[in-house]
Amino acid sequence: MQENNIFTTSDEAEKAFYAAFQQSDLELMMSVWADDQDTTCIHPGGTRLEGQLNIRESWEQIFSHENSIKFEINQKRVLLDKDIAIHHVIESIYLAGELQSEIIATNIYRRSNDSWHMILHHASPELRPAIVSTDEEKIELEDSEDSEKKTFH
Repeated sequence: MQENNIFTTSDEAEKAFYAAFQQSDLELMMSVWADDQDTTCIHPGGTRLEGQLNIRESWEQIFSHENSIKFEINQKRVLLDKDIAIHHVIESIYLAGELQSEIIATNIYRRSNDSWHMILHHASPELRPAIVSTDEEKIELEDSEDSEKKTFH
Protein backbone atom coordinates (compact mmCIF):
# COMPACT_ATOMS: atom_id res chain seq x y z
CA MET A 1 0.00 0.00 0.00
CA GLN A 2 1.22 3.49 -0.87
CA GLU A 3 2.37 5.78 1.92
CA ASN A 4 0.84 9.24 2.13
CA ASN A 5 4.05 11.27 2.29
CA ILE A 6 3.86 15.04 2.08
CA PHE A 7 6.64 16.73 0.12
CA THR A 8 6.62 20.47 0.76
CA THR A 9 9.05 21.15 -2.11
CA SER A 10 9.91 19.46 -5.40
CA ASP A 11 13.45 19.03 -4.01
CA GLU A 12 12.05 16.97 -1.11
CA ALA A 13 10.15 14.77 -3.55
CA GLU A 14 13.27 14.32 -5.66
CA LYS A 15 15.41 13.39 -2.65
CA ALA A 16 12.80 10.78 -1.70
CA PHE A 17 12.77 9.46 -5.29
CA TYR A 18 16.53 8.83 -5.32
CA ALA A 19 16.54 7.52 -1.73
CA ALA A 20 13.81 5.04 -2.66
CA PHE A 21 15.81 3.97 -5.71
CA GLN A 22 19.01 3.44 -3.70
CA GLN A 23 17.16 1.56 -0.95
CA SER A 24 14.92 -0.46 -3.31
CA ASP A 25 11.99 0.86 -1.26
CA LEU A 26 8.90 0.35 -3.40
CA GLU A 27 6.46 2.02 -1.00
CA LEU A 28 8.61 5.14 -0.67
CA MET A 29 9.10 5.18 -4.44
CA MET A 30 5.37 5.04 -5.13
CA SER A 31 4.65 7.71 -2.51
CA VAL A 32 6.68 10.10 -4.66
CA TRP A 33 4.50 9.49 -7.72
CA ALA A 34 1.22 11.34 -8.27
CA ASP A 35 -1.74 8.99 -8.04
CA ASP A 36 -2.98 9.86 -11.53
CA GLN A 37 -3.42 7.83 -14.68
CA ASP A 38 -1.50 10.47 -16.65
CA THR A 39 1.77 9.89 -14.76
CA THR A 40 4.50 8.70 -17.10
CA CYS A 41 7.80 6.89 -16.62
CA ILE A 42 10.39 6.15 -19.31
CA HIS A 43 13.37 4.13 -18.12
CA PRO A 44 16.59 4.19 -20.19
CA GLY A 45 15.96 2.24 -23.38
CA GLY A 46 12.42 1.45 -22.24
CA THR A 47 8.94 2.14 -23.46
CA ARG A 48 6.54 4.76 -22.13
CA LEU A 49 4.76 3.51 -19.01
CA GLU A 50 1.57 5.29 -18.00
CA GLY A 51 -0.38 5.11 -14.76
CA GLN A 52 0.53 4.02 -11.26
CA LEU A 53 0.02 0.29 -11.84
CA ASN A 54 2.41 0.10 -14.80
CA ILE A 55 4.96 2.33 -13.10
CA ARG A 56 4.77 0.28 -9.89
CA GLU A 57 5.31 -2.97 -11.80
CA SER A 58 8.40 -1.53 -13.50
CA TRP A 59 9.94 -0.50 -10.16
CA GLU A 60 9.14 -3.91 -8.65
CA GLN A 61 11.08 -5.50 -11.50
CA ILE A 62 14.00 -3.06 -11.20
CA PHE A 63 14.21 -3.52 -7.44
CA SER A 64 14.27 -7.30 -7.79
CA HIS A 65 17.56 -7.01 -9.76
CA GLU A 66 19.41 -3.97 -8.43
CA ASN A 67 22.11 -4.35 -5.80
CA SER A 68 23.83 -1.56 -3.89
CA ILE A 69 23.19 1.13 -6.49
CA LYS A 70 24.30 4.65 -5.55
CA PHE A 71 23.50 7.91 -7.29
CA GLU A 72 25.38 11.13 -7.58
CA ILE A 73 23.22 13.90 -9.02
CA ASN A 74 25.13 16.42 -11.12
CA GLN A 75 24.37 19.45 -13.25
CA LYS A 76 20.94 19.89 -11.70
CA ARG A 77 18.78 22.53 -13.33
CA VAL A 78 15.36 23.42 -11.94
CA LEU A 79 12.60 25.33 -13.68
CA LEU A 80 9.94 26.24 -11.16
CA ASP A 81 6.47 27.60 -11.79
CA LYS A 82 3.60 27.95 -9.35
CA ASP A 83 2.52 24.29 -9.42
CA ILE A 84 5.02 22.63 -11.79
CA ALA A 85 8.73 21.97 -11.29
CA ILE A 86 11.00 20.56 -13.98
CA HIS A 87 14.30 19.06 -12.82
CA HIS A 88 17.00 18.25 -15.39
CA VAL A 89 19.83 16.18 -13.92
CA ILE A 90 22.73 13.94 -14.80
CA GLU A 91 22.58 10.74 -12.77
CA SER A 92 26.03 9.23 -12.19
CA ILE A 93 25.29 5.62 -11.27
CA TYR A 94 27.71 3.62 -9.16
CA LEU A 95 27.72 -0.10 -8.40
CA ALA A 96 30.18 -1.42 -5.82
CA GLY A 97 31.75 2.04 -5.73
CA GLU A 98 32.55 2.15 -9.46
CA LEU A 99 30.94 4.48 -11.98
CA GLN A 100 28.81 2.35 -14.29
CA SER A 101 26.97 4.91 -16.39
CA GLU A 102 25.63 8.39 -16.63
CA ILE A 103 21.98 9.03 -17.36
CA ILE A 104 20.28 12.25 -18.42
CA ALA A 105 16.98 12.51 -16.58
CA THR A 106 14.06 14.88 -16.61
CA ASN A 107 11.83 14.71 -13.54
CA ILE A 108 8.63 16.72 -13.51
CA TYR A 109 6.71 17.37 -10.31
CA ARG A 110 3.26 18.87 -9.81
CA ARG A 111 2.00 20.46 -6.61
CA SER A 112 -1.46 19.33 -5.55
CA ASN A 113 -3.05 19.63 -2.10
CA ASP A 114 0.12 21.24 -0.66
CA SER A 115 2.38 18.36 -1.70
CA TRP A 116 4.70 17.86 -4.66
CA HIS A 117 4.56 14.57 -6.57
CA MET A 118 6.30 13.23 -9.64
CA ILE A 119 4.27 13.13 -12.83
CA LEU A 120 7.11 12.26 -15.22
CA HIS A 121 10.50 10.58 -15.03
CA HIS A 122 12.27 10.29 -18.38
CA ALA A 123 15.78 8.89 -18.36
CA SER A 124 18.16 8.26 -21.26
CA PRO A 125 21.79 7.15 -21.42
CA GLU A 126 24.15 10.06 -21.91
CA LEU A 127 26.11 9.65 -25.10
CA ARG A 128 29.35 11.60 -25.00
CA PRO A 129 31.71 11.81 -27.97
CA ALA A 130 34.99 10.01 -27.48
CA ILE A 131 36.83 13.00 -28.94
CA VAL A 132 35.89 16.59 -28.23
CA SER A 133 36.17 18.67 -31.38
CA THR A 134 37.47 22.24 -31.50
CA ASP A 135 37.92 24.52 -34.52
CA GLU A 136 41.53 23.37 -34.94
CA GLU A 137 40.81 19.67 -34.50
CA LYS A 138 39.36 17.40 -37.12
CA ILE A 139 37.60 14.14 -36.43
CA GLU A 140 37.82 11.43 -39.05
CA LEU A 141 35.04 8.88 -39.17
CA GLU A 142 34.93 5.85 -41.38
CA ASP A 143 31.77 5.42 -43.41
CA SER A 144 30.74 1.79 -42.85
CA GLU A 145 29.13 1.46 -46.31
CA ASP A 146 32.11 2.33 -48.49
CA SER A 147 35.00 2.61 -46.00
CA GLU A 148 35.52 6.17 -47.19
CA LYS A 149 36.80 8.63 -44.58
CA LYS A 150 34.81 11.75 -43.96
CA THR A 151 36.20 14.76 -42.16
CA PHE A 152 34.09 16.87 -39.84
CA HIS A 153 35.13 20.22 -38.40
